[in-house]
Amino acid sequence: MIAYKDPIPPVRRFFDDRTDYHVDANTFQSNIQEGLLVRSAGGVGFSRIQMIYRSPDEAAAMAGLIRAMVLLEREAASINELRGAWCEREGNPIPSKDDETGSFEAWVYMRLEHIEA
Repeated sequence: MIAYKDPIPPVRRFFDDRTDYHVDANTFQSNIQEGLLVRSAGGVGFSRIQMIYRSPDEAAAMAGLIRAMVLLEREAASINELRGAWCEREGNPIPSKDDETGSFEAWVYMRLEHIEA
């Protein structure tokens, strides 16, 4: 049996290595005006992750999320530390606004298949 592995640290490093985004794992740092958040959102036999892109500009929030979403779908197999990784979105990106910061956000759930799920 293969042991479960938290996919969030490897996914965070994947984005750190391939983008110029500020990337947080599980919660945004309190002072972040713009950046990407990746966090666990469940899944059995696979990992569901939620990605949220935050920006002061509504269009930039959606564009940043779409860029991250497409990158992860195309290159999931190259995530270091996860074996057999494959990824697809589970719906279309959703725009929103964070009440605490007033920043615009866009978010999506992604289905990440990997042996360690």
